[in-house]
Amino acid sequence: MLKISSFLWVSGFFLFACSPNNVKTDPAIVKIMDSASVTGVFALIENGSGQFTISNLAAYKDSAYAPLNTFFAIPTMIALDKGYISHDSTTWVSLDSVNFYEGLISKIGREAMVKTRDSLQYGKGIMTADSTKYWSNSSLLITPDEQLGLIKKLYFNALPFQKRSQDMYKKMILKEDNANYKLSYINGLDTAKGKSWFLGYVEENKHPYFFVLYTQSVKLTPVVNDHGALLKTILLQQGFLKGVR
Repeated sequence: MLKISSFLWVSGFFLFACSPNNVKTDPAIVKIMDSASVTGVFALIENGSGQFTISNLAAYKDSAYAPLNTFFAIPTMIALDKGYISHDSTTWVSLDSVNFYEGLISKIGREAMVKTRDSLQYGKGIMTADSTKYWSNSSLLITPDEQLGLIKKLYFNALPFQKRSQDMYKKMILKEDNANYKLSYINGLDTAKGKSWFLGYVEENKHPYFFVLYTQSVKLTPVVNDHGALLKTILLQQGFLKGVR
């Protein structure tokens, strides 16, 4: 579990020391979520200064959620390492089918999946042998802190995968690239239950800023709204996507 003591957060992935001077709780982020009828947590850290901005510290440090399809980052990089997925860019652009990933996880096998999960110290819970969606049915849970640590390690090629595989996966998750910024993220969405993850980074003037966003709809009905729009609204509110950070 994630622990907090004297502004020091420690998880299986991510370790960074914070002081009251570089931790900012921004209630404006909560207002944006409220207007979108969702609850959850947003956190962002600037790599250079260590400045940490967060919407809900308790949710960030104490709560764990099903990783949803963000979990597919792990079998994808295993498969790139093993050659199950070609590094040829014409092959991986269409890898967006849940059925494809279920088949890939089955091909990798439970032993290799568990071994990699353990080496990453990724979340807590059970990874079943039959690949019955343990990443989405709450058998496996992960904290926002662990997710933020995962994406930062990916950026710096610090995960236990080949550098080539990590570089290729970063190309896969690059969503926008223009003169003002680059935006990359991994997304997990459960439309039936109104839950979503975004973990990624925005780069402006060659400086990376790492973020994690977890939301859950306050409505009981399925949601189909554009969760990516909420992410961009928050990033804009934080001064990003304009090329001035």
